[in-house]
Formats: sequence, C-alpha cells, structure tokens
Amino acid sequence: MKVKEISSRMGSFCVIEVSGFKLVTPCDTRVKILQALEGSDRTADDLAKETGASYSTVMDHMDLLERIGIVEAYLKKGDSELGRRKICFRLAPPSE
Repeated sequence: MKVKEISSRMGSFCVIEVSGFKLVTPCDTRVKILQALEGSDRTADDLAKETGASYSTVMDHMDLLERIGIVEAYLKKGDSELGRRKICFRLAPPSE
C-alpha cells in the first residue's frame, strides 16, 4: 500500500494505492484502517480500537472499501462469547 498526501486549496487529501486501485480521500481513518489490515486480518471491533473510531464509523468505511474492491469480508468462527461468528476483513488480492 502506498499513501501520498496532497494539499490543495480545497484542503489536504490522501491518495491511497492498494490492490491496483487508487482512492482519493480526505479521511485519515481509511488510511489507518488500511494500514492495520496490512499487518493481518481484523474485525471491526479490532479496527475501532486501533483507529479510535466508533464501530459504526468503521463499518461505514468498510462498506465503501468493500464495494470498490479494496477489502474483503468473511465470517470467522471464533472464540467469541457463545461461539458466535465474527465478520473479519482483509485486503483484497491485487487485481490483474
């Protein structure tokens, strides 16, 4: 993943290049999320704790990133209470 910050009269933006996609965003939360996912797969709870954003904010960002093909979601049967499954996120493989 490459991140480049660009300043303009409209403000500061980040250009994020990952998995063959370029995303221009004024939101540094997305950069933090993508950087966290570079290390390993994460749940939305994990990402909320790591970025300091609320769970619902993280899910809104994940929805966008999944729709444009930068991240993938999958169910993981885990050690959560009552054996409930968790939604995990990972970076999507590079497009060809």
